[in-house]
Amino acid sequence: METLKQRTISTDVLVIGAGGAGIRAAIEARNLGAKVLVVSKGDYPSGCITAIAMGAISAAIDKKDSRDSHYEDTLKGGHYLNNPKLVRLLADLGPERALEVERYGTAFDKVGGRYDLFPYPGNAMPRAMLAGDRYNGGFFKGLVREAARLGIEVLEHVMVIDLLRQEGAVCGAAALEIDRETLLIVQAKSVVIATGGAGNLFSLTTNLSGITGDGCALAYEAGTQLSDMEFVQSRACMIRPETMRGMPPPGDGGVTIGGRFYNGLCERYMKKYHPDKAEQVSRAEVARCTQKEILEGRASPHGGVYGDFSGVPRETLMKFKAFMQACASLNFDPTWQSYEWAPGAHYFMGGIVINERCETGVVGLYAAGEAQSGTMGANRLPGNALTETQVFGAIAGAQASRRALSTDLPAVSPEIVGKTAQGIAAHWNRDNGFDYREVKKEITELMSRYAGVIRNEEGLRKALKVMDEIGQKKLDLLCILENRSFGAMAGLFETRNIHTVGRLILQAALLRTESRGSHNREDYPEMSDEWRKNIVFQRKAGKTDVSIKAVESS
Repeated sequence: METLKQRTISTDVLVIGAGGAGIRAAIEARNLGAKVLVVSKGDYPSGCITAIAMGAISAAIDKKDSRDSHYEDTLKGGHYLNNPKLVRLLADLGPERALEVERYGTAFDKVGGRYDLFPYPGNAMPRAMLAGDRYNGGFFKGLVREAARLGIEVLEHVMVIDLLRQEGAVCGAAALEIDRETLLIVQAKSVVIATGGAGNLFSLTTNLSGITGDGCALAYEAGTQLSDMEFVQSRACMIRPETMRGMPPPGDGGVTIGGRFYNGLCERYMKKYHPDKAEQVSRAEVARCTQKEILEGRASPHGGVYGDFSGVPRETLMKFKAFMQACASLNFDPTWQSYEWAPGAHYFMGGIVINERCETGVVGLYAAGEAQSGTMGANRLPGNALTETQVFGAIAGAQASRRALSTDLPAVSPEIVGKTAQGIAAHWNRDNGFDYREVKKEITELMSRYAGVIRNEEGLRKALKVMDEIGQKKLDLLCILENRSFGAMAGLFETRNIHTVGRLILQAALLRTESRGSHNREDYPEMSDEWRKNIVFQRKAGKTDVSIKAVESS
């Protein structure tokens, strides 16, 4: 049996994830005096919502707007399944956090010295501040610059695979240091999970390839609660031109600035469902109506629908430079040529349960950004994702730093490290079993078919049965059949994570016998007052404990 190389380092605050929430948490923790280490599974900076998003952060910054209006819009958009205390923080602290990002060095669009605020559906008025260099990491620029100014240490290509605990508290993490092919043990007084969502549970997604629910799986195994797992937001996701597959068209298809959608019969189908608003409804409703058109045989040639930007002024479209450059490189002109799209997994409303201090219920462990739950309810309003990363990233960083500075560094016992190393070595040294790539494909196809935009009891039960069989027969026997490397080992652990998260999504979707927000049950098409509740999961004694709780009061 091959012995794995191993090294140990220590820090005050370990931040897992290098997207908007992770970098903001690191900045806050460092500003308060803590030694901080950020680890990124991919390149730095990473993240999905921050790195490739439109760069729109919603904040009640206009004099005509108000924090109360932002608060009410977010609750309404979430179908009142949100935790109002978290929504209050989002709305109240959003403007301050957005202006901080600008001070760090991110440029936002202005006209005549005033912010050129973008109008998103579901918002009472335009409130989205747009960063330059959209869909190309423009929002990141100030955050990365500030992190560099503070000298925050970052390790790239490091995948955390286990949270280490001692006497009930998190005391660090075990990770695969992919480039070094080394098992990395990080001793830490506090840990912040900021790993984003899990779009790659599905075959079509706007997410980057490494977004596989790692943080939720880690936290769940450590004993935290997860809630709202049934709520997966889909959005317009390009499928043609082929090389742009997975790219979200600007502004959800520019629906508030002249963009339109047509089915394969060239009908403007959203008019059929919403005669007055047409495309200007929530993402969840657009996805539901679109999927219905596709399933009923009115799809475009490649299994989607058409998006049309011909009604958008050219000068407006040209503001989306990265998108237009990508189009130009393909000799594709969206000002008069249509593209094809289908609903793709985009954002997870569910995740780790936190309180207003971003505490998870496990001592020393905090969560922020898309990995958390509670803020968005059953559906997220466009523009709120980046606000969430900054508001709760800052809170998580502050709380993690305060704990770290008042706590001695725990010595991780050799027994704990040895157990983790043994589990990794078992997969590394296995010569036969189930190819993790095939199992991963099986899970994503299962989730796409039965837990996509439109669901029903029969399909969900089928999927759960197969998922349980995978868990019982294959998961512990995953192996790397060729090209053995730590990169492949990371893929193997991603497969384990998408199984953990995917099964909880299926179970929650089966339990919720109504349609609400992004959760559509064709066998229960109406929303029910009886289901204004959160479905909560927690791992206890090796089993999944399920509870259904009334929504938190304000």
